[in-house]
Amino acid sequence: MEVTQIIAWIHRVMLTGLKPATDHLGCEWPPGSRRAMEAGSPFARQLLGAFAGFKSDLEARVLCHRLPRSYMHNFVCEHDLACVHLAHLQYGDFRSTAGWRTSAITHEDYMITSESSMSPWAEVPGWRKERNLDDTLHDIYQGIGPHLVASTIVHCILEEIPKCTLEKLDLKLKSLYTNSYKPWCRENKTDSAGNSFSGVKFNREKSNKTYPELGSVYKAYEVKVIIFWAAFYCKDKLGSFQGRVRAMCLYSLASWIRVLDLAGGWLTEDEVESACKFGEQFLLCYQYLAGASLQAKVCLLQNNSEIPLLLSYADLHEADQAEREVRCLLDGGRPHGKADEHVVKNTCPNFCAICLDTVLLSGVSCR
Repeated sequence: MEVTQIIAWIHRVMLTGLKPATDHLGCEWPPGSRRAMEAGSPFARQLLGAFAGFKSDLEARVLCHRLPRSYMHNFVCEHDLACVHLAHLQYGDFRSTAGWRTSAITHEDYMITSESSMSPWAEVPGWRKERNLDDTLHDIYQGIGPHLVASTIVHCILEEIPKCTLEKLDLKLKSLYTNSYKPWCRENKTDSAGNSFSGVKFNREKSNKTYPELGSVYKAYEVKVIIFWAAFYCKDKLGSFQGRVRAMCLYSLASWIRVLDLAGGWLTEDEVESACKFGEQFLLCYQYLAGASLQAKVCLLQNNSEIPLLLSYADLHEADQAEREVRCLLDGGRPHGKADEHVVKNTCPNFCAICLDTVLLSGVSCR
């Protein structure tokens, strides 16, 4: 008996608002039993229940829904045709004109899937493919966040210290923890991570050929605080063109998180617009930095197949209501293929304009 069959039965019962006359196998309760006597009576006065959504990390989602398209396959997303092996559908292309952004797979398309590949959750009343929701815990704090923040900090140090050895990197990370991160946390009255920074905890202990990533000793809330600190730290390390993009990347991610934190269960139109703007800026800046790292043949930011899921998931829900987990990265009303360049106003004072297709920052000096 699959767990989802029991879950489906529970939801069918919740939709009636009445206590069931049978169990999940369709068998009637024993005569004279308490459940038999209570069958048909309201279980919560006049209240009904219904399926809202499915949440998990990406690995659990693949296993629970038998996904043939995921970050572990050539086709990396369950909601469109973004893939690894076809140039015109390249998953690493975040432009508004990217091929995969016009290849949405609807729930109706998905239901044509063979029974052996179908999600067992299809039996649950109200479940749709789009109700497999994303969340900031798994997507950011335990997803892209540890990789992004470690790579950007290491990148800053490598620019600051020419021919930086692993030993020098380790010492600099420890110094940042004591002299920058901890004071920043005290100033902003927030708890700091109990584990100091080091080469080991940034995955740079034995080789500079490994991609930096915060170790598992840093929990989700600690990663969140480190992201906010890193945004302020990188703002003072602008220097090069990449430095400005790097700071914009972290600033946009921190701002996106802040919008979601301050919002309620439903986003207002202004909150949707802000979240869309910051989320898209973050992804495009990340794409530029990952491409630059690849071209320079250095192991820093990696454009892996989990990143575009944030954007493709949101694209598919453009017509939905403004649910905070669903509509955080939409185009903000800009039609695909148009308005590829816009000015970012009233955001970060250190940046003036951003071209959405090329991620080129203007040459105006930063304040």
